[in-house]
Amino acid sequence: MFKTTHDFIDYCTNRMNKGRFNLDHFKALLEKLGNPQLKLKTVHIAGTNGKGSTTDYLRSILQTAGYKVGTFTSPHLEVHNDRIRINNVYISDEELLEYGNRFYTLIEENELSMFEIDTLIAIYYFCEKNVDIALFEVGLGGRLDATNVILPLVSLITSIGYDHMDILGHTLEEISFEKAGIIKENIPLITAEDKENCLFVFKSVCEERSSDFLKIHPAKNVIIGDSIQYEYHYLIIQLNTLAIYQIKNSSLAIECALYLRELGYTISDENIRMGISSTQWKGRFETISLNPHIIIDGAHNMHGIDALVESTRLCKKPLIIVFSALKDKETEKMIHALVDIGDEVIVTEFEFYRAATLETLSMNNRVTSIRNPYDAINYAIKQSAGGTCLITGSLYFISEVRQVLLPQILGR
Repeated sequence: MFKTTHDFIDYCTNRMNKGRFNLDHFKALLEKLGNPQLKLKTVHIAGTNGKGSTTDYLRSILQTAGYKVGTFTSPHLEVHNDRIRINNVYISDEELLEYGNRFYTLIEENELSMFEIDTLIAIYYFCEKNVDIALFEVGLGGRLDATNVILPLVSLITSIGYDHMDILGHTLEEISFEKAGIIKENIPLITAEDKENCLFVFKSVCEERSSDFLKIHPAKNVIIGDSIQYEYHYLIIQLNTLAIYQIKNSSLAIECALYLRELGYTISDENIRMGISSTQWKGRFETISLNPHIIIDGAHNMHGIDALVESTRLCKKPLIIVFSALKDKETEKMIHALVDIGDEVIVTEFEFYRAATLETLSMNNRVTSIRNPYDAINYAIKQSAGGTCLITGSLYFISEVRQVLLPQILGR
């Protein structure tokens, strides 16, 4: 049994690799427990990128409308607790420890992975705290993800790109099929994806399962100044960011909110506008400092880098980029794209068992290589004087930057 929350989190972290890409054993466990997840009103969110942002936009809309909203997201950006929240407040250390001790025997007997442990705790926490609605972000794929035990009111798929190909498949159609695994019988799907080959897969699965298929509309009258304004349906929406890719994510959240309104949820137009405008999802084109100007963005795959590149045209020059990633990503392509837009790109490494080595990241001869991430960021800040320092790559790297490195460098 665990004496401290830190002990329990260490225990969970050591089980990170125990995951089997198979849902049967977790479903069987929940059946033995009486399927507590079926007591919850839920929304399920899948996709390659944009899941966390979409979840937070929808959370903010619902919370603004007066609902008690649970959210389950991953990976964590600040502390492990931030994966499980109610009304954007993390589960407390004391509560996390209590669940860890309560479920220890179950975890051991069923050889649960860290993600399965987190999912189990989130389900019980949301049930016992009587949330009005819970938003579950898929961890990996969808069809065989531990979150795919819920029966949602509606399923959302953000966008599709190449990521986790060793598990999800090497074509967009194969990846789309795995994501479409969250579509349930007679439960509608709403998507922000626009590639025809991906949409064909989604529509086919929806037809098989007698589920309605809905797709977001293109935003109209987009204005980019100090922030982004656009029109969706008849609503004038203001985003609290300059990340252009958030137009699609926020539009998906709006479309979901409008559908929930049809189901009887009391959500006004003003709730939608205020909910969107007050949202700033941490680690996504997030301005950490204005002087020096530092932006962090968890563009952890090629699809994310493509979206990030579009937003960097708004950045002040010189644009100095610090990048680190996991070893299973398309790092060569990602670095090539960053080199094309940055005045200088610094690659670095960080301590994580899946992190790419500096040697791997340094294969492009147009980058500057600095092994220590603290030194890399310090160097980038100095080089970006009068311009922008952009720190991007793996969400695990961004978490370390946000939690440890930047506070040390900026003295905060």
